[in-house]
Amino acid sequence: MTTTYVKGRLYRLKIADLKPDPHQARVYMDPMAINELAVSIARWGVLVPIQFRRDEEGNLVIVSGHRRCRAAAQAGLTEIYGTYTEGDARLQAFVENLQREDLLPIDEAEQMDALMRDYKFSQNQLADALGKSQAVISRTLSLNRLPEDIRNACRTNPEIPKGLLLSIARLRSEEAMRRKFERYMKSAAAQGRPQARPPRPGPERVLIMKVDEMTGTLRDLPWGDWTEDDRTDLANALVGLRRAAAGLLDAMGWVEEGADEGEKAPVNLA
Repeated sequence: MTTTYVKGRLYRLKIADLKPDPHQARVYMDPMAINELAVSIARWGVLVPIQFRRDEEGNLVIVSGHRRCRAAAQAGLTEIYGTYTEGDARLQAFVENLQREDLLPIDEAEQMDALMRDYKFSQNQLADALGKSQAVISRTLSLNRLPEDIRNACRTNPEIPKGLLLSIARLRSEEAMRRKFERYMKSAAAQGRPQARPPRPGPERVLIMKVDEMTGTLRDLPWGDWTEDDRTDLANALVGLRRAAAGLLDAMGWVEEGADEGEKAPVNLA
């Protein structure tokens, strides 16, 4: 008898019955990370349920939680909890991966390009759907200019910085791209960087990186093309951001270098 699933309800599922989504954004899964997750699951169980849907043939397909399913099976589990979802599961799964902040830049760029083709999105429409600026979308999509051999190398070296790849993608020829990439890889190998797995950044460092990214986004923002209402809303949001930043800096006792002599000196926050 076929089970009727209700959207949003939690179900106990057999891992063997779940199929991976063929359109999932995450192409590469770090085996070391899967091993670490499997050890955690063996001790504590799967703390966050997966999401799943039915395909046209009635099969159960993972929407989000591919890593959890693989690690749970590796830990010896045969069942896992999941919530049923309907609707635009593909876009939903991609947004979920973006919010987890561990999607590889190359996978992110390729999936954005696929979404634009399949949904007939413009960059502005995709930016609106993902909650990002058009400038961020444009920069990320530029990674699709990288030669396939560089993109494949990046899948197995998650520590290669996105900023480096963006700078390589701006070069005119594939030969120049390969030369710069090879120089980086040789330098990184000499220092042991790609092989060494760095510690995951703490919440403080994650926030700092978000603020840095926002600064770059604001600097490149094409606000001149916006409607008057959007510009007004942006101005109001920026005023709120400026006030919040000023209050935070004041609470930290921070004074910008070059301030007048009568003001207190900057404190060392390191």
